[in-house]
Amino acid sequence: MKTTKELLVLLQLTIFSFTLPIIHAQEAYTVREATLTVFRDGVVHVNISVSVYETEPLISIPLLSPIKNVSNILVLDENGSLLDYDINDSSMTIYSLGATEITIEYDTDKLTFKEFGIWTLKVMAPFNLIVIFPENANITYINAVPSAIRVRNNKVEIDLCPGEWEICYEIPITPPSKPPVQQPLTWASSIITYCMVIATVTVICSVLALTYVRNRRKISSLREDEVSVLRFIKSRGGRVLEAELRENFPHIPRTSMWRLIKRLEKQGVVRIKKVGLQNVVELK
Repeated sequence: MKTTKELLVLLQLTIFSFTLPIIHAQEAYTVREATLTVFRDGVVHVNISVSVYETEPLISIPLLSPIKNVSNILVLDENGSLLDYDINDSSMTIYSLGATEITIEYDTDKLTFKEFGIWTLKVMAPFNLIVIFPENANITYINAVPSAIRVRNNKVEIDLCPGEWEICYEIPITPPSKPPVQQPLTWASSIITYCMVIATVTVICSVLALTYVRNRRKISSLREDEVSVLRFIKSRGGRVLEAELRENFPHIPRTSMWRLIKRLEKQGVVRIKKVGLQNVVELK
């Protein structure tokens, strides 16, 4: 029969075991800086810098806009290498194993809207944000007191703490600039311009022809299995994991596949990158 003290200790251990995964998930990464750059047409470029534990296999970052309204997604580690990710409607799961710093970038046009000449930015900030407005924009309304407001290079920058924000701003209409007046070409300058154009076209054609010949030589010297591997990589968007190649070409032994990839790399057809613990093969 357990005593009251033993039961209390058991209860505390049980509570601790349930809360430990939550604490660990919260400390899996730290948002160092998150910037929203607002353009004159209402498109917002999101840039988020994150510090993450190198041994963390994956992290989940909330999106500031639904996935159907997000484009031009780019996820890089501290070495500028692409990281794999999955996205649902409200968050992005990044496979971060081996990375210590991650940069996330994407564009969205659903954080702003325009009515009667006034733009409005509405965002639910899950962490601290820096919002940079277009040049010469005038802020007309903020629903709460921000952390800081400053002007840099004629652009208003506002620091926001986590929460729901609504900011109205106005962009002055700038008159179109007058096109430069073109001076009439003399006979001599026309001849010189014509010769320069001919020379430029000749150089470009020569470079393209040389590149084509080199590529044809590379392709003609490839083996049948190498050509099959290259076709598979191209069908997958020009970028695959080495594990995918081994899976789709089971008749090629593991060591033979690695030597095949290295041969293609030496010929300048592909490049091999290290992403976490895996090798990524990309077409050049």
